[in-house]
This record gives sequence, C-alpha cells and structure tokens, in this order.
Amino acid sequence: MTIRRYHLDKGSITPEKFATNAVYFRILASQIEKKTGLAADSTGVKAESPKFKFSSKHVKKLIVRAKVPSIPSDATVRVEVYDYTTDSVLGYVEFTGAAGESEAEVTSLPSDGDYIALRVNVTTASATSGATFDLDYASLMVDYGIS
Repeated sequence: MTIRRYHLDKGSITPEKFATNAVYFRILASQIEKKTGLAADSTGVKAESPKFKFSSKHVKKLIVRAKVPSIPSDATVRVEVYDYTTDSVLGYVEFTGAAGESEAEVTSLPSDGDYIALRVNVTTASATSGATFDLDYASLMVDYGIS
C-alpha cells in the first residue's frame, strides 16, 4: 500500500486486507415508535414500519428488539421482521400474555434487494372485547463486519 501526501492509492485497501471483523458496526435499520391502545381483540397487523430495500453486503446478522409494557393475559403479539418480496416472516420476538422486553437474532437473512419491514402482529386475539396492548418500541438492528 502506497501513501502519497496523506492519500491512499485507489484500490489499495480491500476487505481481504482486514482481519476478521476489523471494521464492525451496528445500525438502526428500521423502527416503530411508541404506540398505545393497539387492538388486541382481533388478529392481524396493528403497526408497521416503512419498507426498505435490503442490501446484504457485509451483513453479519439482524437483531429484532421490542418492548411491550402491557398486554392482555390471553393474547399473543409478535414483533416480526417481514420480507415483502418473499411474503415471509424472517424472525420475531413474541409476547404471550405477559409484558416484557425481548430481542432475538434473525436466523433467516433476506436476499439482496428484498423489501423488508418491521410489523406488530397479533397472532392470538384476546377474548375480551375492546382489549388493547401497548408498544414502547420495536427496532431492527443490522450488524456489519468487513472481513
């Protein structure tokens, strides 16, 4: 590698010249902000982040994280990473009748160019008419590493 007047020659630093994950960082790729009074008495998607086009270059892993501070005891809510290109759920954290905060690594990565989003999905509805739940946050983090 040649350094000339504080500049590097074009192409002199390539990923192969780095040690494994020598350059490593995490970004917030998508989020759903606080929502209150979401319907828990019917199944289906109750909130969704904007869709974005996924770029798989140097991606090491995806992490979905969420906090549900209140939920009916007979309801199940999933915060999902959804792939609109393949019409499939890639990974999720689930809250079944108990409030909490959770995170999970997404084990199935989307393909380069797929459109993905976070969504809050009631998979088991509460039997109580008018039942609701709250979401403090949902986020999708992407870990990148150059190696």
